[in-house]
Amino acid sequence: MGKSTTTPSILVIGAILTLLVAANPVSTDTLAPGVPALRDYFGVSTSNANLVFSVYVFTFGFMQLVFGPVADRFGRRPVLITSMTLYCIATFFCVFAPTFETLLAARALQGAAASAAPALARAVIRDLYGVEGSRKVMSYVMSAFGIFAIGAPAIGGVLVAWQGWQASFFFCAVYGLVTICAVIVFLKESRPDEAPTSLSFSTTFKIYLRLTPDPLFALNCITNLLMYSAMFVWLSGSMLVIVDGYGISPEIGGLFLALGSTGFMAGAAIAGRLGTRLGPHKLIIAGSSIAIVAAAMIIVLHGLNVATGLAVALPALVWMLGHGLHYPQSMAAAVAPFPENAGAASSLIGFYQTTAGAIAAVTIGALHDGTAMPLGGLMLGLSVAALVAYTPFYRRYLKSV
Repeated sequence: MGKSTTTPSILVIGAILTLLVAANPVSTDTLAPGVPALRDYFGVSTSNANLVFSVYVFTFGFMQLVFGPVADRFGRRPVLITSMTLYCIATFFCVFAPTFETLLAARALQGAAASAAPALARAVIRDLYGVEGSRKVMSYVMSAFGIFAIGAPAIGGVLVAWQGWQASFFFCAVYGLVTICAVIVFLKESRPDEAPTSLSFSTTFKIYLRLTPDPLFALNCITNLLMYSAMFVWLSGSMLVIVDGYGISPEIGGLFLALGSTGFMAGAAIAGRLGTRLGPHKLIIAGSSIAIVAAAMIIVLHGLNVATGLAVALPALVWMLGHGLHYPQSMAAAVAPFPENAGAASSLIGFYQTTAGAIAAVTIGALHDGTAMPLGGLMLGLSVAALVAYTPFYRRYLKSV
């Protein structure tokens, strides 16, 4: 299945790619303000309540290992349509889950189905825009994606306050249906003609084994997953601090979460404008450095006994700006060197980052003590690790990227 001879407009492609990349914030950020209410509804502990994030992101990450190679073989479009249909079905199961265990099972299916969307969006970007273009387009898509990252928690907070935690899943269902229609109507097939013509999971596993130790892939993947896991600490832990610990209402808590997300949108927009001029290396280093300073501020403000939502959300805004500089550059730099296996490379880095995110969500749930100290401390440690894992090694690969 080769590429369509008709090239859709860049605005249409950008809008569809943004919808696809937004699968995670729509599915997680809208639910975040409702986690305390969900915990009380089912009568589970805080750490168990956070499993709604961990189960989702683990299956999300694992299934990318499957969807990427399948899309390399059968095409991006049919895989996206099928997976998003399953996403909608799983979302309705979440709404009507009679027990917490049923909800976790439905969340697992929802995460598995949603995983195709961002993984194949990254592959489509690589298909259509090549090595250099993919970095710039990825930054612009991630900037537009920031609209969802800002809007999702705010909408989720309002929905939770209005109709309870289940309402956030109705929003997810609407998102899924709109995305399916957009893919069916507007997205043309972009699978490269040189992509694999057969599907063998033993061959796929060998591709993963070959990609994982590749220096360019590993360098960018490690720093990416460390920053991503720190972001998931913020996502899954911030509402426990702001809503649960500080007693702020879910709708206001959702606005604080949205405020943090505006930083990501700004950082990705800056990266889109400066990426070609500065190169990915400087933006990755700058992004993780900014994140270190911002996470440290959360700890400092906690030490000064400033227990307000803004004391967490404003430093998080700066942290997310750094993440916006870092994420699209490290993601594109990991996938770009492998055009013939773009789907597999995109899926593999997605698996690593979301597995790290699942571990981070469990960790912050276990460490939560009602204050911002565990949140800030874990974000700081992971941000430092992201910088240390990248900076001493990137120069030897400058000529290769």
